[in-house]
Amino acid sequence: MRRETRVLTLALMLMMSLMLLTSCGFVADKPFGWVYTDTKVPVYMGTAPTGSKFGRACIHSFFGAISIGDGSIETAMKDAGLRGVYTINKENLNVLGTYTRQCTLVTGD
Repeated sequence: MRRETRVLTLALMLMMSLMLLTSCGFVADKPFGWVYTDTKVPVYMGTAPTGSKFGRACIHSFFGAISIGDGSIETAMKDAGLRGVYTINKENLNVLGTYTRQCTLVTGD
């Protein structure tokens, strides 16, 4: 191989490696671990500590490149058929930045 070809190949491999490492996904709410995260974070507590119904709405991200889903409170309420919300929590999952999930959890009646 010619020297120019080797240098070009090495530069291309370095750029591809940097792109892969910098495009990793992570969960926005703290605390989070770079290797693994599985946490639940409180957001809101209303007039009661819990309700008789539970709803969930999630957003999923793959390699920090694709993110899909609806993590809104409204979607979580529809999931459980709620009229009123007593508590709202966020649930975070991260596995090596390759897969992340953030869910909105609601309880109410």
